[in-house]
Amino acid sequence: MNTLDAPLPLRHGQREGLHLRQVLRMIAIACGLITLAGLFLSPDRVWGGFLMGFAYITVLALAGPVFLAFLCMAGARWSIALERILVAMSKALPVAGGLGLILLLGTHSLYEWSHPAAVEHDLILQDKAAWLNPTGFALRLVGVFLVWCLFARRLASLSARYAQDPSEALRRTRVRWSAAFIAVVAITFSIASIDWLMSLEPHWFSTMFPLLQFSGLGAAGLAAAILLTLRHERLGTLDADLRDDHLHDLGKLLFSLTLLWVFCWYCQYMLIWYTDMPEETVYYAARQKGQWWLLVQATIVVKWAVPFLALMPRTLCRNRRVLMRISLLVLAGHALDLFVQVGPPLLGEVPYAGLWEIAPVVGAVALFFLLADAACPNPPRVTAQHPALRDSLSYRTP
Repeated sequence: MNTLDAPLPLRHGQREGLHLRQVLRMIAIACGLITLAGLFLSPDRVWGGFLMGFAYITVLALAGPVFLAFLCMAGARWSIALERILVAMSKALPVAGGLGLILLLGTHSLYEWSHPAAVEHDLILQDKAAWLNPTGFALRLVGVFLVWCLFARRLASLSARYAQDPSEALRRTRVRWSAAFIAVVAITFSIASIDWLMSLEPHWFSTMFPLLQFSGLGAAGLAAAILLTLRHERLGTLDADLRDDHLHDLGKLLFSLTLLWVFCWYCQYMLIWYTDMPEETVYYAARQKGQWWLLVQATIVVKWAVPFLALMPRTLCRNRRVLMRISLLVLAGHALDLFVQVGPPLLGEVPYAGLWEIAPVVGAVALFFLLADAACPNPPRVTAQHPALRDSLSYRTP
C-alpha cells in the first residue's frame, strides 16, 4: 500500500477520547442487558430503576438546549467555547424519547392510576382520571419530546450558522427562538415532571414540584456540561481556549444552581410542613421514616452542602480537579434525589437498591455521555473573525 494512503496515527488526545467512549459503550451495553433481563426476572423492581434512568438522561439532554437558550438571550459572549458542548448534549434527546416509549410498557407496574380497579374504588383518582390515564400519559410523553427535539434541532442549526456568520439579523433570530423555547419548555417540563414523577403518588400534589425539578435540571445539567467541557479542553477540541476566568464563572453558576435547588427544596418542605394538610404531608411522612430520612439528608449534603462549601473560595472555582470532582458529586446527588422521589411509593418503608435499580440509571448516564461526547465535532467550528471569540479570549471575570 502506498504510504500516502496509509491512515494517519492517532494523537494521544484522540486515543484517550476513543478509549473513554469504548468504556462508556461497554457500560451502557452491560447495563442494558441487565435491565432487559430484569424485565423478565423482576419487572416490578426494574421498572422503578428504568424510570429513574429515563428521567436522568432526559434531564441531562434537555439541559443542553436550555442553557444554550439562556446564554443566547443573555447575550453572553464569554461562553462561545461551550456552545458545541451544549449542542452535543441535546443529541441524546431522541434517544431519551425512545426510552420514554419503552417506559409506556411499564405504566401498569409504576402508576396506581393505571389500574382500573384502583380508580373504581378511589374518588380522588376518579376526579383526576381525565388527566391521569394511560392514553393521555402516552400522548403527552410523545408530544413533549417532539416539541423538545424540534426546538433543540432548530437551536443547534442556528448555532452552527451563527458560528460562521455572526450577523445581527441571525443573532436576533437566535434570541427569538431561544425565548420561545424557554417559554415552551417551562410549560412542557412542568407537565412532564408531574406525569412521570409526581403521579407516582397520585393523592399527593405540590405546586412547587415542577420548579424543584427544573432547578435540579439546572444543577445536574451544568455539572454534566462542565465534565464534557473539561474533557474536550484536554482533547483540544473546544472552539476557544478555556481560561481560568471561564472556569470561575462555571463554578459560580454551579454554586448558584445548587443553592437554587436547596432553596426550592426548603420552600416546598416548609410550605407543606406549615400548612399541615394531610393530602400534602403524606409525601414527607413516607420519607421521614427510618432509613429514608437518612437518604433525604444525604441528598442535601451531597447535592448542596459539599458543593456550597467547596465552591465558595475563588481559587477552588478555578481549579479543574475540584470542578470535576464537585460536578461528579452533584451528578451522584441527583441520582440519590431521584431514588428518594421514586423509591418510597414503589419499595415501601425499607429502601434497598440492588442491581435491578442501579443498572438502568448507570446505563442511562453512560449512554448520555457516550452520545454527547461523540456528537462534539473535532475541527474548530467558530470563524476566527467571530466577535464573541475575541471577547472570550480576552474575558476577565469580575
